[in-house]
Amino acid sequence: MVKLLYTMAATVLVSACAVGTVALDTPSLDTSAAGAACAARDATPHVRWYSAEATDSVELARWCRAVGVPVVSNAIATADAPPLDEFVTLSWNAHLAEGRLADLIAGLKAGVVTDGRPVRHFALLVQELYRRGDDVPEFDSRDRSAFAIAARDPDAADAEDHAKDLGLSFVYVPSMRNGAALREDRGNAIISTEPLIDPLAIELPLARQRRVAIAAGVNVRTAGGVKRLELVNAHLEPLSSPRTLWIFKNPRGRQVRALLDLLESSRFAEGPLAGVVLGGDFNMVRGGVREEAFRHARAWSTSLRQEDPRRTHMMGRIDYLFFRLSEGWHASTRRLDARFGSDHHPVIGRFSRD
Repeated sequence: MVKLLYTMAATVLVSACAVGTVALDTPSLDTSAAGAACAARDATPHVRWYSAEATDSVELARWCRAVGVPVVSNAIATADAPPLDEFVTLSWNAHLAEGRLADLIAGLKAGVVTDGRPVRHFALLVQELYRRGDDVPEFDSRDRSAFAIAARDPDAADAEDHAKDLGLSFVYVPSMRNGAALREDRGNAIISTEPLIDPLAIELPLARQRRVAIAAGVNVRTAGGVKRLELVNAHLEPLSSPRTLWIFKNPRGRQVRALLDLLESSRFAEGPLAGVVLGGDFNMVRGGVREEAFRHARAWSTSLRQEDPRRTHMMGRIDYLFFRLSEGWHASTRRLDARFGSDHHPVIGRFSRD
């Protein structure tokens, strides 16, 4: 009975978290360098790329060739770097066209979602944003696509609309195509009031679908001067591959370990750093806080003093912010009550001095 219930829960999760297996035949693989090439990744000068496991390169390229290039635009800094304790971070799964991103941002700026305190400086870590149109290539049956999550409103703003209309710094990197028949892709974004420094895309270890975490820095002010705060946004795999019947192997621990290995590199561990924020939709519904992925991320998060334990989705608490900050600083998180059209509640993080 327990196995039956878990299988049913996994089926619900596929719908709730907007993921699906690939309904495509697998052609013979080209193991040459050309077989691992992808213009959306290799010809993107504004984004540096990192692949966690080189053995996945050919299969990752098949997913990559089905999506468009990243969208990158930077707002011009109009003032000095903000104080860290006036800077807010937020993680939210937008659920493609369902999430009302502009309303969420308006609520932050007006203080509607922050107890009447308007937020002037922020960074949003957004998952499941989508992009449609001719910038997504025509589909080649040799490549890979996820099942389509059709927008209820086909005219809803997409990633390129947001980049153009919000007037904020914006980096969007697609992870997968949103249906072979649609010229759409979906992925992660970082959106900020501050200029985004040195965007980085991280292809996570492959399970069922290509998952690309992204990172970028922003400058903030501390007592020690202007320092860089690194922001990392990830959307982990909810299920394993068909070869393990989807539910009998948990890929999230491996994906988090890959991220934490990268966070030990010089970019994230040296220099004038205010700290690192790791957030996103971690899809940890199988074991919750008992999962390996959570244990690793929480142990890394040495500066998280207080966190909101409430569920962020119908399947449980799966959206997180983790922090490792410079000495003298800590952070706390709170779930917002409004979902802004998505099936996920946003999680907001604030910084304070010890």
